[in-house]
Amino acid sequence: MEYRKLISFGKNSFVVSLPKAWVIQNKLKKGDSIYIDESSHNLVLQPRPQAEPEEKEITITIDGKDIRRIQRELIAAYIQNYKLITLTGIEIKDKAKKIQGFVQNLVALEILEQDSKKVVAKDFLNLNDISIEQILRKMDIITRSMIKDCKTMFVEDNYENIYNRDNDVNKFRFLIYRIVWFGMENPSAVLKKLSLKQRDLFNLWWLSFSLESIADYTKRIARYMKDVKLIPKEQKEFITLLEQLEIMFSDSMKAYYTNNVELAHQVVQNRFDIIQQFDDFYQRNRNVYLIGYLIYNTKSLAVAIHSIGRIVYQGMPG
Repeated sequence: MEYRKLISFGKNSFVVSLPKAWVIQNKLKKGDSIYIDESSHNLVLQPRPQAEPEEKEITITIDGKDIRRIQRELIAAYIQNYKLITLTGIEIKDKAKKIQGFVQNLVALEILEQDSKKVVAKDFLNLNDISIEQILRKMDIITRSMIKDCKTMFVEDNYENIYNRDNDVNKFRFLIYRIVWFGMENPSAVLKKLSLKQRDLFNLWWLSFSLESIADYTKRIARYMKDVKLIPKEQKEFITLLEQLEIMFSDSMKAYYTNNVELAHQVVQNRFDIIQQFDDFYQRNRNVYLIGYLIYNTKSLAVAIHSIGRIVYQGMPG
């Protein structure tokens, strides 16, 4: 943050100098107009009144690319706020079903046109209809349910259901990423539409990344629990440890919602103790098939939960 002195200018005005770097970045010169948007106690300066961003279009050629490459390019275009995405190539007819699935997993993206050589998808997202809090709450609720059902994997195979819910978390994560991307390119617009400052965007990206990581590790834990061969006593102990992570996650989200720094520090401190307990559990069962993969992912889950506490005590406004 930089401070500049307010200078009296005539009887009715005051003047403050603008940073040269900001002037150069926005390609301004002497005599240009500056737009001032007054919001509560804040003034937002823009080089000119911002019109709605121009709708961007992109064409993705799919021939010669594997299906995961196509998915990555589609997601990248979605995050970068391309409003019209056209996928073309002679291989469309063979990959159409997969492409349809990819489009359906992205919020507000719909197929407008499709034939044997192209698929045209249109983005119908309206930022004015977005609630950041609702998106985060949905990611939170889905992830909690995944952890809860993961605890039953030794007696009931819920893996497919957990896997599908992980895809739902991914879907909301991509939506958050595109909001952050839009905000980085249009800071004044996202401040006006969603009341998000640059620091808010960073915390939003960090939280959504952490939630997606937690869901992903939970999915992997469920997969290994399905196949690992632990005796009933060790199964019960592992579930007890997993319940500690469940509480840790609940406390971390409570700390985030209430900006409770003390609770966040407690969550972070608990991480070291629970990781040690997982290390001890591994040493006692190190000869069990797949136990290394199971413990690695549970420890990684603890670290991902810890990162939410870090957002609270490091990154959130005081």
